Amino acid sequence: MLFVVIMLTVAVRVAIGVGQLPLANFMPLTAIAFSSSACLDRRHDWLVPVLMLVASDIVLNVHYGEAAIGSWTIVSLLCLAVFACAGRWVTSRRSVLLMVCGSLVCTIVFYFVSNTVCFVVSRDYPPGVAGWVQALTVGLPGYAPTWMFLRNSLIGDLAYTLLLVSVLNWRQARAGLPAVPVWPVRGLGPA
Repeated sequence: MLFVVIMLTVAVRVAIGVGQLPLANFMPLTAIAFSSSACLDRRHDWLVPVLMLVASDIVLNVHYGEAAIGSWTIVSLLCLAVFACAGRWVTSRRSVLLMVCGSLVCTIVFYFVSNTVCFVVSRDYPPGVAGWVQALTVGLPGYAPTWMFLRNSLIGDLAYTLLLVSVLNWRQARAGLPAVPVWPVRGLGPA
């Protein structure tokens, strides 16, 4: 069931990316890597969401007439692999709070890394700190502001993480196992 949710989410990402769904940048990239890796039980399952995201990057690159694997795909792959490894670390400490916070932190890190890379490789931004701030806030003229990308990514990642935790809890309940706890460590939550 978890793999079905991951595959459907990646398919929706492609549909959004090619303009078939009106949810610009509502793509839970980091949550797919981080939360999916935290929810999958086998040791190398974290590779599945990362490889699916890279495959969707390639499809979107080809759709937009770019090189199938470009510098952006490599940067994205490296970030998502790091987030998936962080998600694997969370597996033994799995909690709703840790998964939501980890997913949102990954979203913010991805935002800073991706916009910094765009600033560095694009000749459209002015040089220096002013250009970097422009890349992190308003972006380039003629496009939606980059802060909207961050907002939509945070919403998408939060929704996906909560959906995945719900599916995981449903799976746990069917197997007669306890649900994923809200708090990561005993004694931190309400009595």
